[in-house]
Formats: sequence, C-alpha cells, structure tokens
Amino acid sequence: MRSVFILSVFVLLVVNGKLQAQNYESGVPYQMEKITDQMVDQLNDVPANVRRIAVYKLNYNAMRFSVQEVEFIRGEIEASFREFSGLTVLSPPELEPNDKMKIIGNDSTLQILNIQGRSLADVSPELLTQIASNYGVQGLLEVSMQKRSPDGLILSLRMINPQSREIVWTKSFISNPFVVHQEFEKGNTKVLNFGAGSLQGETITRADTSFATPDTAINSLVVAYSASFTYRQPINTDNSAYIGFTAGLNILRSSTNSNFDLTMMELGATYFQAITEKNEDINDYRVMLFFNGNIKFPLNNTKGEFYTMKPGLMFNLSKNLGLILYSDLIISGETLTLENNDKITYSKVGYGVQAVVRF
Repeated sequence: MRSVFILSVFVLLVVNGKLQAQNYESGVPYQMEKITDQMVDQLNDVPANVRRIAVYKLNYNAMRFSVQEVEFIRGEIEASFREFSGLTVLSPPELEPNDKMKIIGNDSTLQILNIQGRSLADVSPELLTQIASNYGVQGLLEVSMQKRSPDGLILSLRMINPQSREIVWTKSFISNPFVVHQEFEKGNTKVLNFGAGSLQGETITRADTSFATPDTAINSLVVAYSASFTYRQPINTDNSAYIGFTAGLNILRSSTNSNFDLTMMELGATYFQAITEKNEDINDYRVMLFFNGNIKFPLNNTKGEFYTMKPGLMFNLSKNLGLILYSDLIISGETLTLENNDKITYSKVGYGVQAVVRF
C-alpha cells in the first residue's frame, strides 16, 4: 500500500511539472522571449532617416490580453528597438495609447469614440502631426497583437511617417513559426561490389611426416573472386563520411595447386571518407578512401580464419557506378588447416579491383 502511495505521489509530481512547463511555454513572457531572439537580426533595416520613434497605437483584443501583458509586450518592443536598432524611443504623454472612451459634443451633435489602444492624438490627424513635430518624432509605430494556436504570439509592427502617413517599415513576428524540416539526404546507403584480386599460396606443411620434405614451397598464384554487399550510413550532413557493415563471398582458385582452392565467407565493418570536393554532376564525391576490417572463414571443413584489413580507393564514375582499387592485408590467420590436417599458408598481401553499384 505504501509503495502505491509513493508511486501516486511521483506520478502527480511528474504530471504537475509537465503542466507547469506547458503553461510557461504558452505564456506571454516565454513567447515574447522567442520573438525578441528573432528581432536581433530583423530590426537593423529601419530607414536611415528614422532615428526617433514613438509607439502611438496598440491593436489587440482585450478578451485575449490583459493590461499587464500589453504593457510587457510594449516594453520589450521598445527595449529591442533601442538595443538592436540604436533608435531613440520617445514616450510623449499625448501619444500614450490608452483604453479610454472620448465623448465629443456640441449643441447639435454628440460623438462617442472608442479609442482602445489608441492615443488621443491619433483621433485627430492634425494634432498627431503637431505633437510629432513638437517632440521630433520621425516614425510612429503601430503594434498589432494576436494569440493564435499553434502560432502562439503574433506581432505586427508598422512604422509610418508622421507628416505623409507613408508606411516606411513593417515587420511581423511569430513566437512559434512553422518550420519546414528538410528531409536529410542520406546518400547512397547500399553498395554492391564484385571483382577479382590475387594473392600467393606460399607453402604446404604436410601432416604425414613420411614425406621427404614436409614443408613444400609452392608460391602458387591464387585468384580471389569476390562479391560483397555493404550497408552504410552517413555520419555528417554533407555525406562525406560513412560507417557501415559488409558481408560477402570470396572464391579462391589456384593456378597450380588445388589445395589452395577455397570458398570463404566474409563479415566486417567499413569506413568511407571523401578526399575530394563534392561533384555537383553526380551529387557525390569523386574519390573516397575506405577501410574494411573483416574476418574470413572457410565454408568447408578447413579450419581457421583470416583477420584482414582492406584499405582502398573508391572512384565514383557516375551517380550509381564506380570502381575500387584495394589491397587485402592478412593481419592474422594466414595459415589454415585442411581436412587431412595439412596446413596451407597464404601470402599476407593481396591486391584487387572491383566494380561498384551504389543504390
């Protein structure tokens, strides 16, 4: 019972923490912080002849924004213009936006003006021009605010010339802008290789000591036919380096001694690295250096295995076709034991060429 209680408290704490995080991210301070980050690079193109500005109009829905939120947003906007644009931000009392209702009347008419978010001077164009002239205001800033899901806070800023009423600058900001995520180009992740190489069959050690010469030097040329499949993944965004796994078959055929004839399975890991600039015609790198670390083991009753390192160069001739030149270095295990217990030893160095199909 106690464990159930502890688990319930833990779940409640986790849920409460998530709700608090969600509430913070949906709040005006967090959303305004994200917009301020955008303003760093977006407020540097105000016309050069506008150096003194003042906010004269705030457009917003009083059902969506509290007075405190409106004042906070306005303060952040003014601070951003001072910091990121180097402008002088004025606050003439006559241009102060307010939520008052103005009643204008005479003996014959009565006019009621709802000037929510507007300054008293904005109601009278002549008064607005006069006040802007008195304070040397060169740009009047109108701010429109919206809240909308999933965009969050939306601000539209519009600056006008006090005399001509010409719009001289405008920008919009969204706290949660929709971001189009481009699909990561993975390059050619599958590679099929096939070709032929050569190495030497060096010696045969006889298990039957009745032979006059238990160790026989052969030096027989062995042709290594190979086919392999590689699956690889890029490790950077420009596809200049890959890591992957490889599997394949090696068929060894001796020109003079059938003891060196084997069919071997190959398993290993591989690494590719571009050493030239990317070619736009094939959307790939013309030359890549690669290293394979493999283990090769016979598919018959022959005992032993090769541990090999296979460095080489891949030449990408087209988008899907290429050529490989490689060397095959036996690091360990060059001596294998045949079914009759004779031992055969191969040379530690081989060479070859392969055709490449990438897809």
